[in-house]
Amino acid sequence: MRKALRLAHFDKNKKPKVLELGFDEVVKNSKGYPEEGTLLISIQSENSKAFFQLSTAEAALLKERLDYVLALLSKQYIETEERTAKDRSNQSKEKTLDEEVEEDEKE
Repeated sequence: MRKALRLAHFDKNKKPKVLELGFDEVVKNSKGYPEEGTLLISIQSENSKAFFQLSTAEAALLKERLDYVLALLSKQYIETEERTAKDRSNQSKEKTLDEEVEEDEKE
């Protein structure tokens, strides 16, 4: 098993949680034919460890869905940032207009 990724996060009590991605490479079986490689995702916390094995087809589907979700979240972030910037600009313009009206009223 080779390791490809290790991500550590800490919960509110500063206890580590670790996600690891490992894989077994393609090998020849006893008849001389190649056997598909596998991926292994493990998640461990202080008291427990869970494993999930994926075939390459399942891993490809997971990657496809992750790519889709990441693109969707990116698009949503950009749209939200643009709306927020526009709202801030409008609020700034309104504030400037209010200040100008107040100055005009003082004169």
